[in-house]
Amino acid sequence: MFTYKKAYIVLCLLLVLSGCAALNKITGLPYNEGNGYSIEHDKQIYGGGVTIEYKDNNFLRTEVTKTMNNRMSSESELKEALENLPQGGRIQIHYEALTIDAANPKWLEYVLLKDGKEIYRRKGRDSIANRPISYSGGVGFWWNIDVLDINAPIEFPVELVVVSNLKNERDTFKLSKP
Repeated sequence: MFTYKKAYIVLCLLLVLSGCAALNKITGLPYNEGNGYSIEHDKQIYGGGVTIEYKDNNFLRTEVTKTMNNRMSSESELKEALENLPQGGRIQIHYEALTIDAANPKWLEYVLLKDGKEIYRRKGRDSIANRPISYSGGVGFWWNIDVLDINAPIEFPVELVVVSNLKNERDTFKLSKP
């Protein structure tokens, strides 16, 4: 006999077995997504936080080709768009904080490391945060997105360190090939 209690237990079991990323995806909360790449996260920035998404050049090429075909773009437009894609891929940084000013990526700094050596560094761009979204816990965070285009090919594994100069904290992400 099917009951709501059994369905609830099965749903909880599935979520536990599939991990927190699946729960975040279902609920619309941000989570780290590597699109085939593994991402390990050492979380240190609290009162909001940082999650990332990585797209390699091949993934970006597929996205752009689909978009340009949908727009019925010419071959030359498609070729130009594909030539302008970053060779090392793109990292999208999703940043949340409790206030509108704190969620501005201008307080962040991004450092890409290979074998402990810095290969790329950039400060976050100045951008007004988006309004909070109220989650089931009742706490809404101001949020923002910043993008890092890695113009040169990179070898994996690499680490991305996101430094919060406002909170004097940092998160570290290790990206690895599958």
